[in-house]
Amino acid sequence: MRLLSSPALGCAAEIAKDVFSKSDLRLLLMKAGLDAYAPRNPYNKQDLITDTIYEAKRKAEPSDSAARQGLAEFVRLVAERVAPVDPHDIAAATPFWQLREALRADGIDLRANYTGELASVRLLPLDEPKTPLSDQITALEADFDQLGMTVAKNSYQQAVDNLVEQRFEAANGQIRSTFEAVIVQVAASRGFTSRKQGDGGLALAYLIDQDHLPEREGGAFIRGLWWITHTNGPHPGTSDAGEAYFRIQAITSAVRYLIDRFLPRQ
Repeated sequence: MRLLSSPALGCAAEIAKDVFSKSDLRLLLMKAGLDAYAPRNPYNKQDLITDTIYEAKRKAEPSDSAARQGLAEFVRLVAERVAPVDPHDIAAATPFWQLREALRADGIDLRANYTGELASVRLLPLDEPKTPLSDQITALEADFDQLGMTVAKNSYQQAVDNLVEQRFEAANGQIRSTFEAVIVQVAASRGFTSRKQGDGGLALAYLIDQDHLPEREGGAFIRGLWWITHTNGPHPGTSDAGEAYFRIQAITSAVRYLIDRFLPRQ
């Protein structure tokens, strides 16, 4: 976990001060693994939480992974306390919304998961793909799971694995499959009927022609990226690391845009 920024930590600290008692704050810090950084005799709740966060952040900045993990867990536990009961009730300016927006500026998505009721709160990285040798699930993969997009998720994971293993042509082919699966599902949500595998081009044309994705509102970008994915594909010797990495990064961003716009999650 990366070191969270001062604005994100400050937002979490401010919320914690308002929703936890002093004794609960001590328990919260213990659960997060931050009790070692807490002052012995703080004057009040604000001193307790401010001094603890400041000291943990100071330790975390060079290389203290335990402090980094502790700060992230602290933020997650605070978010869990203020997460809405109803997944559709994340209103602007509420504490959960404020914390989610602060974390998004850090490249972290704050995700509340529900199974009838609140089940968990997770901090997921937005800057996919995952780094080599990391087994941390990304926000995009979580979206694929929630939306039942098995083909897109499998292709995406294979694209990242192939990139890590330096099989660049294969990575290009799999990320193209991911892109196509998402485009077809988005178009289907707006009335498009897919007749066969490989209907991604028709699905994209449908979205643009039917004004669901106007040229000036992302349609031109998505179409241009679609064309790029059909050059230097899975053919030996036609792709290098830079190009393959660019494609995965660009398509990850494009897919997130399409999902956020057309396939809202709970």
